[in-house]
Amino acid sequence: MPEDSRLRNPSVNTVTESSDEQVRSGEKIMTDTSSTSSDGNTPPAPVPGRCNAQRRGPDGALCREPAGKGTGHLGAGRCRRHGGNAPAARAAAVREQITDDFRRYGAPIPIDPVWALKTEVDRANGLVAMIEDQINGAVDEDGHVQLVEKVENRDGTVRSGPSPLVTLHQKERQQLVTAARAAIDAGFQAAWDSAVRERQDKIFDLVESVVRGLGHDPGSPEVVAVVTRALAEFAVTTSARSELLAVPADDEDGVSW
Repeated sequence: MPEDSRLRNPSVNTVTESSDEQVRSGEKIMTDTSSTSSDGNTPPAPVPGRCNAQRRGPDGALCREPAGKGTGHLGAGRCRRHGGNAPAARAAAVREQITDDFRRYGAPIPIDPVWALKTEVDRANGLVAMIEDQINGAVDEDGHVQLVEKVENRDGTVRSGPSPLVTLHQKERQQLVTAARAAIDAGFQAAWDSAVRERQDKIFDLVESVVRGLGHDPGSPEVVAVVTRALAEFAVTTSARSELLAVPADDEDGVSW
């Protein structure tokens, strides 16, 4: 389209007519969804997984090639025909892929495998308990728990089957058994007991260091009583890890914490 035609018809979006140059210069190409094409229609909305660069022409159509087609970043960014191999486009595609991964899977968080196993077992157990509460709360007019659901078929006949909550409960119980078996097979209990002892030792060493730093005797009855009570209260408020702060029986020195 000649330059003077563009000036006379500002509704035509000319951004991507020079997309290759803009990408090479590092300028981000945007689709102006607020503008209209020459025939007065609103431009089509971008489609996820597509290139979506605006093609040449008065219709304002967007490129429907797969995102990153013909480039080293297939699945994200512009296709090869719309500057996808330019340095700035490759960098933009990497950012897009990282953002999409974070949105889909969340940021990776390091975790001890022992903690991961215990967390999975506890989560599965909690979900089973929650579903059981829902089942017990779903009662009919007579106060009976609704374990069976009746569904009318197209031919007018009625079939009975377990309610959706009962079906979900069965599946989650299977998941709990699977998680528990995996934990047992991995030697979870021994590893967990070792981890608990190690963390308890670190906590108790820290407390003892603080007590000594304040000029008190860690073995005095007053100090033992105060620390034991504080650790017990803290363990209650951190139920997920209360075992780590469980106050052990008196040791050889008579110190209970």
